[in-house]
Amino acid sequence: MGKNSLRECLDRAYREEADLNALRFGGEAAENARFPGVGLHACRLENCRLTACEAAGAYFEDTAFADCDLSNASFPDCCFRRVNFLRCRLTGADFTGAVFDGAVFSSCSCRLAVFSSSKLRNSSFEGCALTECAFQECRLHGAGFNGCDMKKCDFLHTPLRGEDLRGDEIDGLSVSGPELRGAVVTPAQACELARYLGLVIR
Repeated sequence: MGKNSLRECLDRAYREEADLNALRFGGEAAENARFPGVGLHACRLENCRLTACEAAGAYFEDTAFADCDLSNASFPDCCFRRVNFLRCRLTGADFTGAVFDGAVFSSCSCRLAVFSSSKLRNSSFEGCALTECAFQECRLHGAGFNGCDMKKCDFLHTPLRGEDLRGDEIDGLSVSGPELRGAVVTPAQACELARYLGLVIR
């Protein structure tokens, strides 16, 4: 299977209800690929294009995506265990209900991505563009945001207790108020967020 293209490997794995193990792909395109339920273990994808792919319920473990385009990809209810996304384009990607355990997003463009109802455990976003992302009703356990552009992100019903947001851009954050309890912010950020708490600063 390793000699075949990325699309051929994904198609075959889906048809045969098999997983992909320890494979490397570089510079390949598999737009609109469908591989729901397929597992990728110890794989590496570099400079690959998987735009608008459909992978509901897929399982990714010890896998890396480097410089890949996953724009508008659909990953609902997927599991990402020790998965790295490096300099990837994830614009509009759908991770609704996904589980992230030890996942790292580094220097990724995630504008308008949807993480609603997902669980993030010991996972982090490092230097990512997260503008207008949806994080509603998420469960954050050891998740972190560092140096991210989070303007207009929606964290409605997602508790941010213990989250250190001092190095992030959080203008226009969408919350109702209680989500902010216990979050760590700068004095300037506190002034911006005060309106959610009904405070008037003069």
